[in-house]
Amino acid sequence: MKQEDAASRLKVSQSYISRLENGVIEPSCEITTRLRELLCNPVHRPLVDQLRTIVRHAPHSVALLALRDGTVRVIEASARYRQAGPPFEAYVPDMETADPLGQAVSDIVREVLACGAFAGDVACVEQVWQAPVDGERRCFHSVQTPVFTGAEWLVHSATASISPETYNAFLGRNGGPERVHDFRAARAE
Repeated sequence: MKQEDAASRLKVSQSYISRLENGVIEPSCEITTRLRELLCNPVHRPLVDQLRTIVRHAPHSVALLALRDGTVRVIEASARYRQAGPPFEAYVPDMETADPLGQAVSDIVREVLACGAFAGDVACVEQVWQAPVDGERRCFHSVQTPVFTGAEWLVHSATASISPETYNAFLGRNGGPERVHDFRAARAE
């Protein structure tokens, strides 16, 4: 929230908010109460906190990824992701996506970076991939969707298990394991 907005909502001056932020003054009891009420309203919560809540409580296999210091990190993952068995149970907050997730996930992360998802250059990226799970090869379909929080680009990653037939059909339709949706195509769909 910008200083001007906070000042307007608290019925104080912008310079008062600035002095509060910089620790020059302490708020009065009345301002402290109004500030708590303001910050408890979900409308004023940072978008990233809301996204983390959405992901954390999702009934599907979803994760929220961030590019920080040149490394893609999982900043939140749903319980379903962590309970889905290998390689997904390794998704824990603040892990690097290249850690124990295997080559298939590392390849996906490289493609998501290359297409500009962490810069908001695409509407989303669909990928199909395979990984060994419990001694057998399983197929997956993932959709990586960039989301801007106002401060940084994050990627919402959703994955579902698919049949080998669905995997092969995707490859045939798209000429490979990836389909990048740009914004013009996304509006037309």
